Amino acid sequence: MDARWRNLRVHPLVLDCALATVILVGNGLSLGQRRHGEAFLTLSGSLLIIAGAVFMLLRRRAPVVALALTTLVGVTYTITQQAKSPIGLFMACSAYMVVQRTERRTRAAAIVSVMAVTVVAAAVYTDGELFANLVNGLVVLVGACIGEATQYRRAYLRELEDRAVRAEQTRDEEAQRRVIEERLRIAHELHDVIAHHIALMNVQSGVAAHVLRTQPDEAERALALVRSGGRTVLQELTVLLGVLRRSGSPLPTAPTPSLHELGALIDSFTAAGVQVDWVPPDSIGDLPDVIELTAYRIVQESLTNVLKHAPGATARVRLTRSTGAFTVDVTDSGGTAASPGREGLGAGHGLVGMRERVAAVHGQLTTGPEPGGGFGVHAVLPLETGVVGDDPGAAGRRPDADPQRVPGAGEFSTRSGGRC
Repeated sequence: MDARWRNLRVHPLVLDCALATVILVGNGLSLGQRRHGEAFLTLSGSLLIIAGAVFMLLRRRAPVVALALTTLVGVTYTITQQAKSPIGLFMACSAYMVVQRTERRTRAAAIVSVMAVTVVAAAVYTDGELFANLVNGLVVLVGACIGEATQYRRAYLRELEDRAVRAEQTRDEEAQRRVIEERLRIAHELHDVIAHHIALMNVQSGVAAHVLRTQPDEAERALALVRSGGRTVLQELTVLLGVLRRSGSPLPTAPTPSLHELGALIDSFTAAGVQVDWVPPDSIGDLPDVIELTAYRIVQESLTNVLKHAPGATARVRLTRSTGAFTVDVTDSGGTAASPGREGLGAGHGLVGMRERVAAVHGQLTTGPEPGGGFGVHAVLPLETGVVGDDPGAAGRRPDADPQRVPGAGEFSTRSGGRC
């Protein structure tokens, strides 16, 4: 029952008719009293009051016209009847609608004109009843003020609704943006963690197949490394899936990759048969964590590409710190004539991931063939990006595990020609 009443809507014209009837009856009761044996309500006055009620009904379709006609009726009544009357209420209702339905200049001109006409008519044509007849002008002004306040209130509510809608849209867009960023970060970590180990496993399985009959001991050691690498990948996937599934509870953490572990990373590639010319820098000092992680990932991805795309190549890794920048250079000699080359390298996710990581720290990355043959990766990372000990989640860092601890790394180092 209550909901039905709340949904019931009355036509605006019905409301205007009811309002005009109430004002009409009020005028009749006010003027029907006798004073000194003479009735104030005359035939002409009654006709003017009825005309004012009829003209007021036009206020929704033609508010300015309705205000002009009701003002004409009110001024005529003031001049001809010389009697106090609430006929100004018709004018006030019309003025309210003028304020609601017209622009600022139009309504200002209309209200000022009505006030001027009312004041002049009361001052010139009334005899000793100036103040009493000025009430009509004041009533018009009150109606206009109420209309203005109502309009400001509605505008304020609309602004609040628009802000709420924009805030909701902004929250949805922000949530969607965060989801996309998190997906990209997870994709980067999956690539960095799994691609390295899978590449090593692929090489070791090839070694095992090659020496299976002639050197069974070496084949067994290669297969052991494949098994250890597979176990490591499974462990890393378990940790990553655990992070995705668990929320609001503490997770085990481990140190994240850093340049201090670069030697172990290079040992793992050396064990896979990649000759790495690597001279640790004398001192690189303290680096922002995000820069250190980015540099580590660049070296890792570059050497993985050498392993996959340029077998037999000799890689060269150099890290240099200068004023305001940290430089990472990884080049290779190009591999053997039978190597698959770099034609499809740009189609993968490795270089894309490196570019995104370098762009995240506002650095510069240059990749491409070297003048003397081979392929090179040159990255310049600004040191003003990040601070020492900054957020471990920056630049795609995983705070939950170190994916670069390769079991058995270095077991084949005696067969490599790299310098570590």
